[in-house]
Parts: sequence; C-alpha cells; structure tokens
Amino acid sequence: MRKGILFTFLVVLLSQVMFAQSARVQIIHNSPTPGTDSGPAVDIYLNGILLPPLTNVGFRQATAFLDAPVGIAIEVGIAPAGSASVDDTLASFALPPLADGGTYSVVAAGILGDLDTPFGLYVSANAREAASDPSKVDFTVFHGSPDAPAVDVDARLVGTLLEDLPFGAFAAGYLSVDPALYYIDVRAAGSPDVVQTFAADLSGLQGGAATVFASGLLANDPAFGLYAALPDGTVVELPASPVARVQVIHNAPEPTVDVYANGALLIDDFEFRTATEFLFVPAEVDIELAIAPGTSTSAADALAAFTVNLENNETYTVMAHGVVGNPTTPFNLAINAGAREGSANPDQVDFNAFHGSPDAPAVDVDARGVGNLISDLSYSNFSMGYLSVPAGSYLLDLRIAGNPEVVATFEADLSGLAGGAATIFASGFLISSPGFGLFAALPDGTVVPLPVAQLARVQVIHNSPEPVVDVYANGDLLIDDFEFRDATPFLDVPAEVDIELAVAPGNSTSAADAIATFTVNLTTGETYTVMAAGVVGDPVTPFNLYVNAGAREESSSTDFVDVNVFHGAPDAPAVDIDARLIGTIIENLSFSEFTDYLSLPADLYFLDIRPSGLPLVLQTYAADLTNLGGGAATIFASGFLGAQPGFGVFAALPDGTVIELPAAPVARVQFIHNSPEPT
Repeated sequence: MRKGILFTFLVVLLSQVMFAQSARVQIIHNSPTPGTDSGPAVDIYLNGILLPPLTNVGFRQATAFLDAPVGIAIEVGIAPAGSASVDDTLASFALPPLADGGTYSVVAAGILGDLDTPFGLYVSANAREAASDPSKVDFTVFHGSPDAPAVDVDARLVGTLLEDLPFGAFAAGYLSVDPALYYIDVRAAGSPDVVQTFAADLSGLQGGAATVFASGLLANDPAFGLYAALPDGTVVELPASPVARVQVIHNAPEPTVDVYANGALLIDDFEFRTATEFLFVPAEVDIELAIAPGTSTSAADALAAFTVNLENNETYTVMAHGVVGNPTTPFNLAINAGAREGSANPDQVDFNAFHGSPDAPAVDVDARGVGNLISDLSYSNFSMGYLSVPAGSYLLDLRIAGNPEVVATFEADLSGLAGGAATIFASGFLISSPGFGLFAALPDGTVVPLPVAQLARVQVIHNSPEPVVDVYANGDLLIDDFEFRDATPFLDVPAEVDIELAVAPGNSTSAADAIATFTVNLTTGETYTVMAAGVVGDPVTPFNLYVNAGAREESSSTDFVDVNVFHGAPDAPAVDIDARLIGTIIENLSFSEFTDYLSLPADLYFLDIRPSGLPLVLQTYAADLTNLGGGAATIFASGFLGAQPGFGVFAALPDGTVIELPAAPVARVQFIHNSPEPT
C-alpha cells in the first residue's frame, strides 16, 4: 500500500474529511543513549496511529520523504520499538499544521531525561528532495550532538560553509556545490583548530540533496560523527578522514622514478624537474614512501624509503633532492610545512624558494627594483616563509651569499599568476650535467623553467643640441619625445643581440623617419651610459652615439659619490678640470670622450674648467654632491661656446634626473683683523 494512501487513511480516521496530502516530510532519528553504541529504536505515532514506515526506527536512521496531511495539527508520540499502543509513548510533541506544498525535515535529537539538552523534535520547513540546479548537489547541516559546542564548518579548498551553528539548529538554507569529494573540517566556533575532518563523497549525487547531521557525543558513547540523510531514507556515515595537502617535486638529478606509498603505487614514471599537483594525502598515520626506478614492479625495488606522518589540515611541499649513493649530498626528501596554493591577495603572487643544486654554495637572491629577497639560502633548505609580491615580471639576481657580484640573472614572469603561488627551486649542477637552472613549480603541477636573462643596464642621455627626438629599437618606439639634456633612468635592455637604434624627429610616426641609425650589441650583465652627442650633418662633430661600458648606478660606499665626465660640447677644445683644494682631477678630455669614474667624498666641490695644458680658468661650476652619498652621476659638458644653445655643465643621476651645475666664480679669501679697535 502506498504511503500516501496510509496517510489518507490516518486522516480519515481522525476527521472523516479528505485533506489534500501535498506536504512532504522526512523524519531522522538522532537521539543517542549515553554510554551505549547507539540509541533506542523507537515507534513513532502520528495522532495516535502507528504506520509501518514509522515502526522500529533505529538511531541514525531516517524515513524517506513521505506524503503528509496539511491544515491539521499533528501530535507526534515517541514510544519504544515494539510498543503495543500510543499509551507506551515516552514523549510527545505537537507539530503545527503543515503548509500546502511544503517540504520538511524533522530531526529527533537530544537525550531523553537530560535537563540541558532534552529530547526534542527540531523542524526545518525548507527541506529539499532535489538540487535546485540539476548539475549540483544541495545540502544543509543540522547540529545534533548534545555535548558539542557551537561549530564552524569548512570545506577544504572551498572555504567556510557555516559559522557558529549551535546544537539543535539547522543551517540557514542549503549550500549548492559541484558533485565531488569534499573534506569537511569541523571547528569549535571561532577557533582555528580543526576538531575532526570528514570525507563527504557527493560525486554520485548530482541533482540530489541531503541533510548532513552531527550525531553522537564528544565525551561519551556513541561517538561523535557526521552522517548524511538522503531523500530516499538512506543514511550514509561520513568517515573521519584527516588529510593533508601535498605537492611532490622531483629535483634529484637522477632518472625517472616510481613512488610508492605503503606499498601502493602513488606516482608512476615521475620525471626529473616535474611535479605533482597538490593532492589530498592521509594525515595522522605513518606513510612509508618508497622511491624506486621507473622500471620498478613493486615497492620491493626501492632505492630509498622514508616514513612521514603528516598533520591534519596542513599543506606541504615535498622536494626530492640529492644524488643516490652520494655520501655528501645523498638522495633525500625535504618537507616544507605551511605550503601555499594561492595568495590571500588577488593582486599578489606568493612564492618561496628551495636550494636544490648539490654543488652550489649558499646564495642570496635579489629582485631588480625591489631589493634583497633571500639571504644565505644553503643547499637542501627552503626559504623562511613566503614572499608576497605584485603580479609582474621580475629579474632575479643570484649571488654567492655575502658577495655583491651577480652570478646569473633569471627572468621570473609572474604577471599571469595574480592570486596564485609558486615554489621556485634551484636545480642541477654548476660543473656537470644536468646544468644549473631555476624552475618554478605551480600548484597545478606545471613546472616552468626561468630563462637566464640576457640583459644589460643602459642609461641614455640626449646631449645633441637638436630638437626633441624619438628613439626606436628594432622598429619599436623606445623613447618618445626625448628632449635635449634629458636622460632616461637606467633600464634593462636585451643583450647578446643586435639592436638597431633609430633616432627620428619628435613628430615621427615610425622608425622609417629616422635621421640616423646605429647598431649596438651589448654584453649580458654589463652596465652602459649611451650619450647622444654631436650635430646632425656636421662633418667635424657629426651626430653619434657614444657608448661607455662599466657605468655605475651607485657607489660602493655610502660616504662617497662615484662620478665620471663626458665632454659633449662640439666647439669646445680639450679641457683639464681642477677641483678646488684637491687639484687636477681630469686632464686633456676631448669632445666625445668619457673619463673613468672618480670616487669623491659626498661634499660641495668647485670645478675649474681650463683649456688643456693652460692655466686660464674658463669657468667655475659648483657641484653639490652632499646629498648623493652612496650614489653615482655622469657629469657632461653640453652646448656651444660660440653659439646657441650656450655652454653648460650638467649631471645625470641614475634615476634619470638631470641637474644643471650653476656657474660659480669664486675666490679664496682670508680676513685679517688689524684695526686697533676692540673685537
């Protein structure tokens, strides 16, 4: 006989009136008996009638959704299983009239006779028998553990699902998720500590719904657990499943390997410089990881074995490194807790580093334009914590720890990783194969080599007394509207390749408008000053680019300023330059020539310019270097002695600032007081 007919019969007996049976109800028995493994089986009477679906309902059992009458009050009586009649009822509850078309979950929870959490019926009027989206799974949560505090519930990789849910309460509404396996963390409300993790396999429930309910006791039997009641009355236990998230990176310069976990094949044919994605791995149990050749048939072929025991709710990077059989740098696993799969800031990228090159010394790592990122990172170690940087492209300078000389520069393009994370690892050998390199392992298992940067540093100074110009590099506009006596900051430009520099008028539309072209090929790691000087069309001092290698962006001492000088006045003779109180600092400097660098204390200087070999001072200039300690500058003569623009002396700083040195004729004077008067 159908359930709807049984309920209709019940209603007829009660009122002799046929009511529309358009409400749906599921009843879940979740009342434990402390000190036992379960709770009592019960019979459930509705208005004094016991129907077959409601007889002998066991603890943690549920009915299917049943048709129920609407518009009348319903008295629910709970009696021991096998009861003779409604007179055996232990507790009774009045349900308000059900709404036409309503769907209800009724959970029996609490402890019979307990004053703090007494037995009761808890009703949700918003139950679902199916997902609102047929491609999803909808579920709600009921807190039915009498001695458990209010809880927060998280789903790994999803986020917090519920906050501060007390005993006897349903979640507000349903959550809609993709049908998949989820790990559910239960926490005391407001605490970051996970009490327990449960596996909720919803992968086979597409289009369905469930009521997940906490059940049992924390401090007694029956033990605490999570269960899911499905619409057909099936109740599924969600098993306790402490898990960690782990990414494994193969950075041991050896052949392909197989990885076994407790004898089962975990990673097949794992190649050098590849990585797994982050995986869920059992936690709080010993796991024996066996590393075997890629041709292995079982864990018995292992070359090395390691036992790990991971913490629930932790995230790890496991780095295989070293050389099998090498006593100095043996094959090993480096395990880094606190690994990250993403950045908390959607505009940032979080990364850490691992030194995995067996024959490389400890290193420092700098990011151009940012500063020192990592100091004294030695082999087999991870950097301390993660660095968060804006998503962009970076140049990473690698130095031997404590040494200012850059060994190699790598390009790290993080511009497409906003909100993401990466582990950057050094790999290979300095003096043998496979060769040294830097690689980035992303959370999805992608490993990206960081290319060696073929770059030089260049500052361009416009010192040709002509109008504004545009500068093109291999046809692309490099500097727009470049004015006379302006300078660029030092820039990173490609090295070891021919670059055709085309100089065109400021109103140019392409490199085809060029008035002069030059081809340069720069050396990786070198720093240059490129001075545009001379006059277009002048056969004696033609327009040209003068390239000075060994340029400096700073001084090695914070008390000194490093300065060089360029003679860029086309009609001026070769000159000597004296610094008052110091002496001659530059001799016989001709047009188009650079001097070597001078390291001068950061101070105010008066510079006398003389025709080379003559004592006559043409002009004196004040060079105030007092605020440039630790910095550098290129001082350049500019303009014409006998035409316009007039002669002047300027200083280009590394950031592109150009400062005119003021003419400052000065004399040295001593005052002697010889008047027979008082002081």
